[in-house]
Amino acid sequence: MNNASNFHVSYPDVYRHWSPGCEEYAGGDALLTLLRNGWDADDTVYIEDFWHSGARLVVVYHFDLRRGEAVLELPVLSNPFVRRLIRNEKLTVKPMEERHQRRRRERDADAV
Repeated sequence: MNNASNFHVSYPDVYRHWSPGCEEYAGGDALLTLLRNGWDADDTVYIEDFWHSGARLVVVYHFDLRRGEAVLELPVLSNPFVRRLIRNEKLTVKPMEERHQRRRRERDADAV
């Protein structure tokens, strides 16, 4: 998934740098910057819910982005742009636990 013209965004050209060493979560602007800069998102996005004090839900979508041989795991806070992007691009959303299970299976297969 990477045809920047399909994102249907009317945001100004904002370039937002994100680094896992600086910020735990990225915003939709950082995701858009990476997609505009040639990164491709996998067709599956993983969702993780955080409940604060049992009353306020914060949703994080985990994207796996690729550009050439480089891979970037990008945790993005949910917002209307991100949800619209997932819907319009018909990305599959799975629980975060499925990602953990898949990675364990991959590690076990590599160990054999």
